[in-house]
Amino acid sequence: MAGVVRTSCRRAAGAALGVFLCAATVGAAALAQGGGEPGAPGDDSARAVRRYSDGVAAAREGRWPEAYAAYLEAWRLKQHFQIAANLARAELRIGKHRDAAEHISFFLREAEGVSDSDRALARQMLDEARAHIATLSLVVSRAGATVLVDGVPVGTSPLGREVYVEPGERRLEARIEGEAPAQTSAALAPGASQEVELRFVDRAAPAAIQPRAPQRRPPAAPDRGASGPSVALIAAGGAAAGIAVGTAVALRVLADRSAHAGSDAAVPGADSCYSSGPPARHHARCPEVHEHRTEAARLYNASTGVFVAAGVLGAATVGHALYGALRAGGGPAVTAVPVALAPGAGVSLSARW
Repeated sequence: MAGVVRTSCRRAAGAALGVFLCAATVGAAALAQGGGEPGAPGDDSARAVRRYSDGVAAAREGRWPEAYAAYLEAWRLKQHFQIAANLARAELRIGKHRDAAEHISFFLREAEGVSDSDRALARQMLDEARAHIATLSLVVSRAGATVLVDGVPVGTSPLGREVYVEPGERRLEARIEGEAPAQTSAALAPGASQEVELRFVDRAAPAAIQPRAPQRRPPAAPDRGASGPSVALIAAGGAAAGIAVGTAVALRVLADRSAHAGSDAAVPGADSCYSSGPPARHHARCPEVHEHRTEAARLYNASTGVFVAAGVLGAATVGHALYGALRAGGGPAVTAVPVALAPGAGVSLSARW
């Protein structure tokens, strides 16, 4: 009897993949695999039949969300190609195109004894779903890898089937324990179909050994026993010598002014203040002339002394720089001695190697 019922149901499958196919008898003939006590495997089949029948009743009245919920529960209890076909039809009606493509593909793979018209109608449903989603053919370079789309496992390589995904940027990955995952991404438009390869690093090919670049030795540090010149000392010596020169020049200018104030050009007859003859007409200004000339002499002497000091500082600074540089470079020692000459003649530097 069961064989007669099963045959009659298959012949009736032309009406929308059997959405109204033997709503009651299909449970006994096609879905149920024996009875059984509650809790036994046959109990799941009985519940699947009831929920499938509920879905058929809802679909007849156009209540597609309710039909979808009933078919989905039946599918979770028993994955049968007839349930998959009707579940896919409900998913198309409510806009779940990716799920519809998955379930109608299951029908096309697993259905037995269905008519060519049923298969043609199933392919039409699949084309309708694929127009809204993207289709991937994932090729993995290693068998036995877990394949994931956006972190969700979709099977083990080789998949042997297409994978349906929502349009947009998708992250694709294949994992094998103990190895770095093979990863890539793909930007997919609605209706797109693309083949993507996930390739693991070849374990047989060792990583190429990169030649090591020759290392440059850092320059040898100078012998601290023969240290170079002190930069701070050279800077201080140069600054002091410069200040001294400026001071000497200023004193010389003041001395010239005082000498001029006590000269015969500024005070007519000033030279007569120091002659042995009779006093000049401006003899009364001789004390003033004497004061200016005395001040000029002091300023000249001070200027000369500061010039000498500036020369000594400059010479000492230069000597320190030369001595330190030669010592640091391992050259012969240098002895530099500044020599002050007569006032106004400058400074001489005497060096000995």
